[in-house]
Amino acid sequence: MLVSAAMRYAAAELIDCVLVRRGDADAGAILLHMDVLDGRHKLLARSLDFDGVYSWRSITGDGADGTGWVDAETVASRLDRELAMDPDAFVIAVADKRERNPFLGPVT
Repeated sequence: MLVSAAMRYAAAELIDCVLVRRGDADAGAILLHMDVLDGRHKLLARSLDFDGVYSWRSITGDGADGTGWVDAETVASRLDRELAMDPDAFVIAVADKRERNPFLGPVT
């Protein structure tokens, strides 16, 4: 349901967003491949903190610039490792110059 809502929001906001892999609705993690169309990519994972709050964190390391941005090959390699550990994961690809995460909704 969360993935469907994010996809609808992305379509309404003209964010290029594609469901690459449909995971298990009950057990799959959600992975988000961000491409800002200038050679920078990032793989984000939805995580739950100790207070029960969900957030998005980069899992592609610090990158050359310290922000988690890396090249496409690095994201592909990390994604392969994540899917080997969790074959039930959803994978969503976003291509957006403004770095908008459709799971976060409108930014105020």
